Amino acid sequence: MIFEFNLKLFFVKLIFLFLFIFQFEVIASSKLDCKEKAFYVNNVISDAKHQDLTKAKSKAEEKGRLIAFNQLLNRLTLRKQIKDSYKIDLNKMINFIKINDEANSTNRFLGSFDFCFNRDEVIKFFKKENLNFAEVFSLPISIFPIYEGPSGYVFLDEKDSWYELWKNFLNTNDSLLKFKLSTGDLSLKRSIKGKEIISSNKYVLKKIIKNDSTKRILVVILEPKLGRFGKYQLKISGKLYNESGEFDQTIFSKSRNYKNFKSTTILNKDLLLKDIRELVYVFEESWKKNNFFNEGLITFVDVYIPIQRMQDWSNSLLLLNNLPYMKKINIIGLRGDVGKVSLGFQGTNNTFFNILNEKGYKLKQVNDEFILIKK
Repeated sequence: MIFEFNLKLFFVKLIFLFLFIFQFEVIASSKLDCKEKAFYVNNVISDAKHQDLTKAKSKAEEKGRLIAFNQLLNRLTLRKQIKDSYKIDLNKMINFIKINDEANSTNRFLGSFDFCFNRDEVIKFFKKENLNFAEVFSLPISIFPIYEGPSGYVFLDEKDSWYELWKNFLNTNDSLLKFKLSTGDLSLKRSIKGKEIISSNKYVLKKIIKNDSTKRILVVILEPKLGRFGKYQLKISGKLYNESGEFDQTIFSKSRNYKNFKSTTILNKDLLLKDIRELVYVFEESWKKNNFFNEGLITFVDVYIPIQRMQDWSNSLLLLNNLPYMKKINIIGLRGDVGKVSLGFQGTNNTFFNILNEKGYKLKQVNDEFILIKK
């Protein structure tokens, strides 16, 4: 009887083990099911203590939901509009939770979670709270830190403090702006000069953009200098350039005064990190304002869809139909190698182009016509 009981217990444990593995595999593969990347928050670290380990895990997930939601708010909405607290049921806003890693003791659970938020529920909340929001990722932007020091220009140097600060910051930055830290081998370093970067040489900037496989470049300059009225300053500026290397705008400029020139060359990493956060914050908020979800603005555009395989037409229509801002699709014509549709979507052309880019597509303009192309 003891053997029979233990055998039954063994099979019960085996079934539970199988169900756990099956559940873990389903959860682990669910990242692909979160259709809107802007509503996916990953690597949220949360821990909790309780004598009952199951309750500790539940508390950790609850804390994780709140952390993830605050992160989502900061990503999509203007931070100045965010209240200290909201009365909401986060369970309704989350499609699924993915557990990346977990560790526990007898009374503590520590986990890393990913959260897929339900876009429709989140947008309802935004509208209810009168929160302006954006959900469009930018095209990739190079970040090119350059230090204009007493001994000359320093850039693309892993040992440089200014470069290192940007590298560490970008590793944890979470926003709609897709930043990429510029890198380069010895050959690239030798082919460009710091003075060319500072003087906005578009051919050099275009070369860096091409090397980074990005669409724009933000040159972030750190410069000890003698300012007006004989004041010693450490100046930080961020200048944005388009894909052709042409100047777009100055994103940020700030100077801090010091007693003497030597003090300006002793870099305070904590202050510089604070300045980096401020610079990026200004850029992020500007991007959101320029890409706000505008329910009343409808833009129309005609698009040609090349057809090389039978499924190209249906796949393209499915793609367009699933885009978040799409309101209307009219089929204008269809023949063997091409189809044409008229699209009505919320927002500007740039917003629509950025959404397509995030899905792995782009619109190629030929004269006044647009052609849908997979990147």
